[in-house]
Amino acid sequence: MGCPTTLIVKNTFLCAVEDETASPTCRLSRRRSKTEGDYLSCLEPELVDPASDDIPAEAPTGSLVDLGLALQAGGSEALSALTDIRNSARSLAFDPAGSQLLQQALEVADARFAHDVASMLQGSIPQALCSQHAHQVLETLLPCLDIDGSACVVDELLGNSSHLATHAFGSSLVCRLLEQLAGEVAAVALIDDVLSGDLTQVICHKFGHTVAMSILCNGLPHQRSRLAEVLCSDLQRFARHRFASLVLALAFSKCTAKEAHGLAIALMGQAGAVSSLACHSFGLRVVRALLELPSAAEQVRFYLLKSSRRLQKDKFGAHLLDELSAPNKTMVNLVGHIGGA
Repeated sequence: MGCPTTLIVKNTFLCAVEDETASPTCRLSRRRSKTEGDYLSCLEPELVDPASDDIPAEAPTGSLVDLGLALQAGGSEALSALTDIRNSARSLAFDPAGSQLLQQALEVADARFAHDVASMLQGSIPQALCSQHAHQVLETLLPCLDIDGSACVVDELLGNSSHLATHAFGSSLVCRLLEQLAGEVAAVALIDDVLSGDLTQVICHKFGHTVAMSILCNGLPHQRSRLAEVLCSDLQRFARHRFASLVLALAFSKCTAKEAHGLAIALMGQAGAVSSLACHSFGLRVVRALLELPSAAEQVRFYLLKSSRRLQKDKFGAHLLDELSAPNKTMVNLVGHIGGA
């Protein structure tokens, strides 16, 4: 006789399988819940240094609740609590409740405390950045640090900037850096590192495009120029991309007048480009941005009204025509045209 079989249901089919003892390892893996380390390594393993996976398990002297109450009480109790929190900053940062306590301490303490916390986190900044709890501590910590303190944090991130810009938590930190430290040496070095990587991937990424937009808003002129150069390399694709179109639309208002005009000329140089974009869900936002660009607005209106019959048959195009026909929108007859859009 052969091995005994059992009938089981797989989707809508009955299958005969041999009876066998389930692997203990498989059973264990099903019951085992993912730790924070497992979760983070799935997100972006390149950002985590395998040699620094072990986070010290030291705990503060008092309970987290008691330490929180001591911070609120102020005086000598708060000073004692801050000492305990500082000494356990590295382990608290990776704990759900501990990270909240550490952020609370950073908000009430002075710059010296923030510097001490940054020192305690040294060597584990990339790992903290990938943590769903510790990355919030970093975002709270950075505005509290001086230039030298911020540089120490950024130094540990250099070299991984391409992954950093497209990471769920890393992209948020880069944007915060640009907002808080625009023009400072640490922020400039980090953004230059991002710009040295694959910018097409950054611009088209669901998290990376927010970094690109932050660079346009807060970056230095040469950094915005670098983004404009990459956008110009494949304008038609970027103009129709879900995320890249947001970057391109912002570039028209944040780049120099010469760069913005160059982008507009290149975009409208393809025959029918404007009307085609006006009928595209993501391209529509680019056309609206062109209508706000002084050097191209009248030409764009000309192309749109010239293709009004086509636009009226499209949901997005018809809506744009309604906007153009508003009382404050007037058509100006042009003699010269840019391109063939």
